Amino acid sequence: METLTLLVRTLITYVLLVVVMRLGGKRQIGELQLSELITALLISEIASAPITSLTTPLSYAAIPVATVIALEVLFTFLTTKSQLMKRLLDGRPSVVIDKGKLNISELGKLRMSVEELIGESRRAGICDLSDIQYAILEENGKFSFFEKAENGEKERGIAHTLIVDGCISRAGLEATSLTEEQLTAMLIKKGVKLHDVFLFTLNDAGEAYLVKNKKN
Repeated sequence: METLTLLVRTLITYVLLVVVMRLGGKRQIGELQLSELITALLISEIASAPITSLTTPLSYAAIPVATVIALEVLFTFLTTKSQLMKRLLDGRPSVVIDKGKLNISELGKLRMSVEELIGESRRAGICDLSDIQYAILEENGKFSFFEKAENGEKERGIAHTLIVDGCISRAGLEATSLTEEQLTAMLIKKGVKLHDVFLFTLNDAGEAYLVKNKKN
């Protein structure tokens, strides 16, 4: 009887986790950010209680799991609306190779050796660091590599995010060496105001990409 009870409780807990993880969004299933990893660890610990102890009510798992997922959804929403919240919860990408130059100080901040960087580049199919225009350690802990343009091709570089949902990205301004006044002047030329912009990027070749808010 206890075995059957255990199986039923396990099945109910499993179904509950599938439902709440789906409600939490697809990002829970793919690459995990720091906050998502913490959420997954908490949920696994909470959900195990009613399975390992038959005297523990299922509600002791259901209520905390639902609360944790609700907090994760809330914080994920806040990161899309606030650059400060995004930096606090997700951090920011680290540019290890910037326009072909190795950033030794950034490697030191990441506590990463150049041998590890070379190994990561080899796994990406790049044999020589001198072929890399950008190497970026993304927020999810994965490396993105961008090779230099071939002979005769235009070096466009990468697109730097300057505005997201009406909010200016300080990191983007630093990467492009632009001031807020210069950015505002660019928007005026395009006939838009800051609050009208959903996404605005600028690559190293000076090519801009603008997406207006849907309400506009």
